[in-house]
Amino acid sequence: MNRGRSRAWLLPALTLLTIALLLLHESGVTRPLEDVLQSVLAPVQRALSDLLNGIGDTFAFVRDVRDLRERNAELQRLNDALATENVRLKEFQAENVTLRELLKFGQEHPTYSTQVAALIGRDPSPYRRFVTINAGRREGLEPGMAVVTAGSTLVGRVAEVGLRSSKVQLLIDSASAVNVRVQSSRVTGLAEGQPEAGLMLTQIPLDATLNVGDIILTSGLGGNLPRGLVVGQVTEVLKRDIDLFQTARLRPAADTNRLELVLVITDFEPLPLEPEPQSTPTPTPGPTP
Repeated sequence: MNRGRSRAWLLPALTLLTIALLLLHESGVTRPLEDVLQSVLAPVQRALSDLLNGIGDTFAFVRDVRDLRERNAELQRLNDALATENVRLKEFQAENVTLRELLKFGQEHPTYSTQVAALIGRDPSPYRRFVTINAGRREGLEPGMAVVTAGSTLVGRVAEVGLRSSKVQLLIDSASAVNVRVQSSRVTGLAEGQPEAGLMLTQIPLDATLNVGDIILTSGLGGNLPRGLVVGQVTEVLKRDIDLFQTARLRPAADTNRLELVLVITDFEPLPLEPEPQSTPTPTPGPTP
């Protein structure tokens, strides 16, 4: 009850005090006191204002940093996506260039049917130079078919055929031998693979003209391969008077370490080798009766 009465007169008292202070302020009586208070409180106000502004700037800086991080993360994602797309486009471009070069073979040899195949493996043995391609019996491949790349360049021959893949014996395999012809002199010989993955030209007569830089092509002799495919180029001629033949080192025309796509000539029919005629034994006359 007493507490309610004390609160009842508090509001009128505060009102009267406020009016009195306003009158004193208007009359200028409180001006000296206000100046003192202002001089005392001004630094405090400035300090509080600076503090609040600093806190606001700090929050704004933190917000800006967060926004920048999010923006940088988005830009990084876009950059990664663009880099991936650029790599993919470069791969498509390189593959298209290879396909266009392979297409030229079909245009230059319209009578041949070919099958495009990609390399999917290499023989791990250091003594065998074979690669695996992703085409097999399903695509009509058979052993012995010629495998070429851009520029009518001979890579090797199909050696083993599976349903969906095949193994190709490269020219540089030590068991490979191909009938060839020197383009300039038309002399024939053999291009034989070497154990160190090289290529040698053999069976060239000593009196034949053979020079460094000569281009070596398939001769078509034996009927196993089409004629005119590029095999390699002479880099060194080895000739001694005591030998029956001269030989030469060849640089293979096909860079087998960079092969990706090849063409298999599927409709070339090798000529069957005719069996040698067997002599009929002459009957020995019996004793005359």
